[in-house]
Amino acid sequence: MEALLTRDFPRPFLAASVLPAAIFIAVPAAAQSIARPDTWTLTPFLTSSMGAEHPAPKDSFGLGLGVGYDWTSNLGFEGEFSHLFDIAGNSADVDWSVTNFSANGIYHFNAKHVTPYATLGLGFEVSDKGDDDDVSSTEMAINFGGGVKYAINNRWTVRGDLRRVEAFDLAPDYWRIYGGMTFRLGQ
Repeated sequence: MEALLTRDFPRPFLAASVLPAAIFIAVPAAAQSIARPDTWTLTPFLTSSMGAEHPAPKDSFGLGLGVGYDWTSNLGFEGEFSHLFDIAGNSADVDWSVTNFSANGIYHFNAKHVTPYATLGLGFEVSDKGDDDDVSSTEMAINFGGGVKYAINNRWTVRGDLRRVEAFDLAPDYWRIYGGMTFRLGQ
């Protein structure tokens, strides 16, 4: 935890919390979120890391899956799995994968046409640098960020997301961007 506080963590966290507040203030009251109360969703997504920090030298593409539940039209929860294939880049010597498991709270803002949201989560990050046990680890990680959702029809929604992932020790910290298609189960 000490390593987390000594880095420039507070500035991105502050920016991630101020931006959703500014959006919330600017949104007209008559607009509605596309989230439906008591509804389960499934979101497969493509993802990429950006700005990976030491010890991760490169960015990577990956896959993920989120399972969500909307309690109200504004508040929801999402369990998520994502996997980055190789943050070591095109190195023949190392294949370095990163896998995240997280539980995230989601706040959907009321807006016309698209629904912006903010998210904050806690989970585990598994960093595996192949044969190098000194850099491989499993540790706690937090994530925060937001995105937008756009409904195509009653069942399908397009979703874009940007989050900061901060691990507590050896695993890399990075920005994660993703695009996915959300399928509404039931209703």
